[in-house]
Amino acid sequence: MEERLAEKNILIIIPKDYYMESEFDPIFEAVTAEGAKVLIASGKMKDAVGMKGGRVQPDVLIVDAIEGITGDSYVSAGKGVRQIKGVFHGVIVIGGNGARSYLWKDKLLHLLINDRHRSRMIVAGIGNAIPSLGNAGLLQSLEVTSEPGNKKAAKELIESKAVLVDEPMTVMDRIFTVRDANGVAEFLEPFIQAVAETPLK
Repeated sequence: MEERLAEKNILIIIPKDYYMESEFDPIFEAVTAEGAKVLIASGKMKDAVGMKGGRVQPDVLIVDAIEGITGDSYVSAGKGVRQIKGVFHGVIVIGGNGARSYLWKDKLLHLLINDRHRSRMIVAGIGNAIPSLGNAGLLQSLEVTSEPGNKKAAKELIESKAVLVDEPMTVMDRIFTVRDANGVAEFLEPFIQAVAETPLK
């Protein structure tokens, strides 16, 4: 089977704790199976504990992921210089109860997803993480979906001028929103396709 993401780098961002395993696990498995280099970012380098007791060890802090994938630093002209090995072609922000506390207002996360979107790469928010994209200013006037019954997320999205629709998934302008874990299966194929078509850096 051809690996469609063999040359691509994908960043999966999770809350420091209380991430949603049923969103993270199938996405991680699918993009890894397609040959992508996958890094997991969080606000701390300790294990993140999931909603159902799962554990994930982040590879990188959100702040360090802003520059892309960095290699060993080397020194030039007396100043430390970071060696950039690659950019992230796709960024997926995972929900769970921790997303509201740790991701919605994270300015570094907003900077990162804005930068990727401006660079014509693919950005996705799943479940309770979707308001992070709204707070980054990416969802203005776009149709987006939201977790059913999650009034706080809906309020946050309306405040960021998003247009709420009752769909399992939306995609507009290289931005995916996925209502909850039930929409992940529908999301994976178009997301993988979109990342496969991004320019290589």
